[in-house]
Amino acid sequence: MHSSLRKEFDSTFMLVSWQVWKERNRRVFGGEQHQAAALVSGIIIKEGRAWVQADAKFMAALGWPAAVLN
Repeated sequence: MHSSLRKEFDSTFMLVSWQVWKERNRRVFGGEQHQAAALVSGIIIKEGRAWVQADAKFMAALGWPAAVLN
């Protein structure tokens, strides 16, 4: 992988892994379940936007909403 994209990829991988882990905990300990599509389209995207708003500008290089940066 090109070194300029490594940080962006690593951050996105961490974000997705963290959200999958949290969903696992909701299912095991809380009895809640989200559909896989809802997890991706809602929860992960919303959390990604929050990361971008928290100044993770490098995530925009992989397609995270650039409009959130403004």
